[in-house]
Amino acid sequence: MSTFSEHLRDRSDETLVTLMLRRPDLANPTPTTLASLAARATSRASIERAISRLDAFAVQVLEAAVVVDDLGRPVTADSLADALDVPHPDVTTVLDDATDLALLWHPRTGSPELRPAPGLADALGPFPGGLGPVVATSVPAGSSWLSDLLATAPTGAREVLAALTWGPPVGHTPPDRASTSARAAAWLVQRGLLIAQDAHTVVLPRHVGLALRGGRTHPVALVEPPRPDGPARDTHVVDAESARAAEEIVRLVTVLIRTWERTPPPVLRSGGLGVRELRRLAQQLEVDDATASLVAELALSAGLALDDGEAVPMFAPTVAVDDWLAAELPEQWAHLARTWVRSDRTAWASSARGTRGSQPSALDPELHRPWAARLRRVVLEVLADAPRGDEVRALDADGVITVLAWRTPRAIPSADAVAAVLAEAALVGVTGAGALGAPGLALLAELQDERTEGTEEVGPTAPSVELGVAPRRLTLGGPDRRTAGRADTTLADLLAPPVDELVLQGDLTGIVPGRPTPALAHLLDCLAQVESRGAALTVRFTAETVRRALDDGRGADEVLADLANHSRTPVPQALDYLIRDAARTHGRLRVGVAASYIRAEDPMLLAGVAQNPVFARLGVVRLAPTVLACQADPSTVLEALRVHGLSPSAEGPDGQVVLGRPTVRRVRTDRRRPGAPDAVTEVVREAAGARTARLTALIPRLRGADRAAQADRSLQSRAAAAAAAAEPDDGGTQDPAVALGTLREAVAGRHEVWIEIVGPAGTPTRRRVRPVTVEGGRVRAIDVERESELTIAVHRIASVTLIDAEDHATA
Repeated sequence: MSTFSEHLRDRSDETLVTLMLRRPDLANPTPTTLASLAARATSRASIERAISRLDAFAVQVLEAAVVVDDLGRPVTADSLADALDVPHPDVTTVLDDATDLALLWHPRTGSPELRPAPGLADALGPFPGGLGPVVATSVPAGSSWLSDLLATAPTGAREVLAALTWGPPVGHTPPDRASTSARAAAWLVQRGLLIAQDAHTVVLPRHVGLALRGGRTHPVALVEPPRPDGPARDTHVVDAESARAAEEIVRLVTVLIRTWERTPPPVLRSGGLGVRELRRLAQQLEVDDATASLVAELALSAGLALDDGEAVPMFAPTVAVDDWLAAELPEQWAHLARTWVRSDRTAWASSARGTRGSQPSALDPELHRPWAARLRRVVLEVLADAPRGDEVRALDADGVITVLAWRTPRAIPSADAVAAVLAEAALVGVTGAGALGAPGLALLAELQDERTEGTEEVGPTAPSVELGVAPRRLTLGGPDRRTAGRADTTLADLLAPPVDELVLQGDLTGIVPGRPTPALAHLLDCLAQVESRGAALTVRFTAETVRRALDDGRGADEVLADLANHSRTPVPQALDYLIRDAARTHGRLRVGVAASYIRAEDPMLLAGVAQNPVFARLGVVRLAPTVLACQADPSTVLEALRVHGLSPSAEGPDGQVVLGRPTVRRVRTDRRRPGAPDAVTEVVREAAGARTARLTALIPRLRGADRAAQADRSLQSRAAAAAAAAEPDDGGTQDPAVALGTLREAVAGRHEVWIEIVGPAGTPTRRRVRPVTVEGGRVRAIDVERESELTIAVHRIASVTLIDAEDHATA
């Protein structure tokens, strides 16, 4: 007798490594033996996770395999192709993939026959393919038995069967028993064509449903993905819109950086950005609140800003900003786009209620979603599959969901999440006019290269996606320099060359005929305000904007020289007068900082203090003959003057003498002294290091542990047989996980097991049973010797021993 566990043992090391790479939950935590690996692979959670990434046709093949196996027929490529009415090669491809995933397995080496993995039928649901349950009855031979039986059916019987044929197979009878449908349903129940679950519910048996369907398990085999229709967009228009959006998102992030480096916003106690600060940022960016939230998320996820961690925390730009600002626009955009597509942050979720029952703010840590990065990737893959020539089809959220419903029918994302991803892709510049642009295609190609090399897209790799964590140095181009430059060079080919010219006009305005260079853009950002954007950039010079440039440390001559360098014509006289007039009035009033001051009626006394080098460490600055400003705090100044023989006194804000009293300190008695490093931290570090072990090194250890466990059970079995020959063999397992796996194998193979049950009084009893189902923490089984059904709680099972076919025949 071959079991699923033995099938895993017969697999090569390479196929086992592939299995755990494609189903990573099997290797986390690290299994101890191959038996425990088999038990984990047959658990419902693991199987559901595996089939959630299969397309609709693959799920149909698995459902057909379960249906054919439950009817006791051999599961082969030919039988499944007949059941689905599809060509043989299409089924073979899916079967090979399902075998690699251990969802199907070969009970005999070299045989084309397959078996569903234990637990697969439960994971697919009670009605695979819309077919009803299997009933313990003999199925008549041939195909005419049903038509012969229905030849004498009353009125309405065929209609009842037609309603249940293609699923769902459960129907409700009308309360009026004298109605035509009720009488027809009663006639069908009497002939075994329907099963009455209760007084008002009937179900269509599986063999009857298959006969009504002509042996087919599904009405239509979904071999090919759907092709939703959408408006046709010119490829050049799509690329131009994508490039325009890419340029705009880089500008918005740059404005955010320039704004926060001067006035960083405070961090809320919850870790997010306040509503007033978000609206202020939206006004600075001239966008709505949702776009401002996305720009802020991009800046923090890309490592360009973070929580500074001070006593009064603020969101401030990081040291990585300088490298990003110095890069060319295509490189800047590529870094932001890679960050966005790998990010697990959902800025759109700030408008919904969070787990705390309140609406999360922008940049809130609660906006983390582990599935966000994968959702962005699959949405881009759907857009990339659209045929691309002179025109390309644009898809909306409904069209994308139609395709995703075929790609992952067991894990269809919500319409709101897909619509939000499409909106973000348009803002970031990955898409244009509703279709994927050339830069987006290049970005997706980079992701596919990373998947081929085995990297996992769970977040940005260059900077960390966790808010408040920034890289030591910004790496433009992504984590792999071999793929770096593809997205940015594609964008660079679409962008017009930057313009370093400024047309100055007499009305105090200027026009940049194109995209300004970084140097010109920085000059205009400091010196002018933008009036309009488009094919050309129009700016206006005002007294306020000129004062802003003077506040940055520029002089009038320097500003005029910079304008002359970028202008083909001389600086207009009106602009020259404006700049020089603003420079004449600039700096008449000066503001400084002083921690304390010293004043006296005698100017000579203060002159001695100011000129004494002993007091240089106090940072003394003479403001007036009788007033000195100091950088040191008042207590330090008082102490220094007293040490050198002077008799100062403290003064209050009102000019009155303040009598000083010594300051005493008290500390709380429950303060904890710093001790050794936290033991939990050490454990976490050790666990993180252990998880880096390669899977290829794990397989030999699993095989060795498995052989040792088998040898140990063999010794126990021989010892038990010598002690009591009449007692059944106790070579089973006491590991709860392995015991559940053995029970699932027994259910799938319809085998009998010896099961040891601990009663309420703690007394163990052994019973020979045939398990029927294992779900919900309970095992439903048939007691072979007593010919009765029993339900056993899993926590009362002490051990399980699978009975071989030879032992079964002997018994």
